[in-house]
Amino acid sequence: MRKSIAEGSFYPDDKDELKKFIKKTIGKRENILAGIVPHAGYMFSGSLAGKVIGKFRDKKDFILLGVNHSGIGNKISFSLEDFETPLGLVKNNKALSHKIMKIMKKEKLDVDVNEIGHEPEHSLEVQLPFLQVSQKSNKFEIIPILLKNLDYDECVKVAEILSEFIDENVGLIVSSDFTHAGSGYGLMKDVDDVKDYDLGVVFQILEKNSEKVFDLAEKSTICGLYGLTIITEISKIKNWESRKIDYFTSFDVTKDDSAVVGYGGIIFQ
Repeated sequence: MRKSIAEGSFYPDDKDELKKFIKKTIGKRENILAGIVPHAGYMFSGSLAGKVIGKFRDKKDFILLGVNHSGIGNKISFSLEDFETPLGLVKNNKALSHKIMKIMKKEKLDVDVNEIGHEPEHSLEVQLPFLQVSQKSNKFEIIPILLKNLDYDECVKVAEILSEFIDENVGLIVSSDFTHAGSGYGLMKDVDDVKDYDLGVVFQILEKNSEKVFDLAEKSTICGLYGLTIITEISKIKNWESRKIDYFTSFDVTKDDSAVVGYGGIIFQ
């Protein structure tokens, strides 16, 4: 079992407080197949994550694509552990994880199970409480995957593989914050420039232009560039309709322009 590492920091560790926050964020369900959500602390971007994840109708499984912030492990790192949050245990669909991994290995992708890489990573864990509250059956299982250092062709290959698994029973969630600006991030841009750049990336996602998404994101400090590229390519393969739910920055929350992070929410159906 993978123990929670984000409770009490990224989100409340009190079960009742956590449920109360999430219930305020989730709204009317739609028949969506995939979504892009931020993964900052709930005080910053939790309202947007809830808006997106709350739109999923009940699913049997969710493929989760997160950011390998630690850099530990393979380019594509699976976890086969169940994930713990204050709301209980989220089961891992080990059979489906193995099935996807087997295909990826046949395609010569750098993929394996790497629990050490998942242990310190928050980008997937922070999405789970929203699913635990919004999925009414609460019997869903997850396929948690972290990504790092992929080139564009590898992203396309991953998209082709995953596109075969996503349907009415299996949803896809891509966890990504957008541009990080400020001295701590090594990128000096003002808030308006951050917004303009990020919205340019969002436009390319909506246009199903995965190559342009990869190019723009790679030249920026967008942390989930591989997941964004993959979901954009899947959207093209499956001819999904997509819609921006919202976009804002941490400055809109804190009014602190010394460290600005962009948050975008997009749904696909």
